[in-house]
Amino acid sequence: MKNTKKVSLILSLIFLTGISFAEEKIKPYKFKTAIVEYIYSGNTSGTQTLYIDEHGWNQCEVTNTVMKSFGQKTETNEIKLTLGLEIYQWTPGQKTGTQMHNSMLEELMNNPDFDLLEYSKELMEQLGFEKTGNETVDGRNCDVWKGMGSTIWIWKDIAVKTEVKVLGQKTTWTATSIQFDVPIDASRFKVPGNISFQRYDSSNPMGIMMNGSNDDNDKSSEEAMPEVKSFKDLKKLLKKGGN
Repeated sequence: MKNTKKVSLILSLIFLTGISFAEEKIKPYKFKTAIVEYIYSGNTSGTQTLYIDEHGWNQCEVTNTVMKSFGQKTETNEIKLTLGLEIYQWTPGQKTGTQMHNSMLEELMNNPDFDLLEYSKELMEQLGFEKTGNETVDGRNCDVWKGMGSTIWIWKDIAVKTEVKVLGQKTTWTATSIQFDVPIDASRFKVPGNISFQRYDSSNPMGIMMNGSNDDNDKSSEEAMPEVKSFKDLKKLLKKGGN
């Protein structure tokens, strides 16, 4: 179960760094808003809804899933809110959450030669992903990326399908609805005032995400995560996670 979570966290980091920007000159998506609804199948069941605003500067991800693995069941009910370079994560009904400042991406953006498309491609390749061709998913012509025991189908910069296989177990999440340039309630992007957020920095983003977990057993069993400040650090983490 630890390896499954580690792969999912690294996949989350790929898309996190791809869409969390705070400068007007950078627009990760051509569309201004979008709502993407996912359904999970396999070892994990449930739903996830992604709300995107301001061309990707702001996003709200609502996840409600149940993962069954090796006789254990883990429920995830959480909200992850990205506002520029600040990422908030909490469980509805609880009074505490986490806040992460994405300083790693902020440093990259300070480089005048920074190129979003090249960076995203390099990150995928450094993590061991390879673009293997194109396939049609629900009538959408998708780029197919494979690596880390995973396959991602991407259409218009949206992951319309992701399949993760770890230790003989498989989880797939598929977009059942994708709407572009639709109205989104502004409340989706408001930080709740009744939650106390513990602030972290993205010099160790994988550790931050683990700290945001509600599974105390996983917290105690996961070994300390190394700092991740570069593509090289991510590759080391990936290799370690595959052992």
